[in-house]
Amino acid sequence: MNSKNIVPVFVLALIAAVVIGIVALSPVKAMDDPNKMPMHHEKEKGMHKCMMACVKDCNASMDDIASAKAAIKAAIAALDKDDKATAKSELEKADKLLAKAHKCMKENVEKMPCVNGKCPISGKEFDKMNTPADHTRMYKGMKVGFCCPMCPPQWDKLSDEEKDAKLKEVMPPKE
Repeated sequence: MNSKNIVPVFVLALIAAVVIGIVALSPVKAMDDPNKMPMHHEKEKGMHKCMMACVKDCNASMDDIASAKAAIKAAIAALDKDDKATAKSELEKADKLLAKAHKCMKENVEKMPCVNGKCPISGKEFDKMNTPADHTRMYKGMKVGFCCPMCPPQWDKLSDEEKDAKLKEVMPPKE
């Protein structure tokens, strides 16, 4: 590989790292048929609607990521042929697709309900479907909610073991 290909290869490696990061950190898992999700309580219907929208958006993001991956492969092939113009065009296409998928996933994380309905710091109840962003933290792929903006900084000071114990105390019972 000559020195003029180092920058495009670096860009490819950076894009690949972003794709892997997006996929690895995505908290959403597609379902076979989200319409068959059991609804045990009336208040869970809001969560069901949220999940349906999230699954739809997640599927679109997965399509965008697959298209970005194809564009990266095309860019690599173009680089092998020393076709910088095509490689650049494919990388720009991949960048736009990944930016779109990232934006969609970020919006879905912001909309997704918290896993807990009681604050792990105070024990107070809160609306897990409409928790403001400054009242939440992501922890082990879960969106954890708090009753007020004063609790998340206290949460941040806890060890993972302490967080696990506090979260266990406020998680809804499994059916």
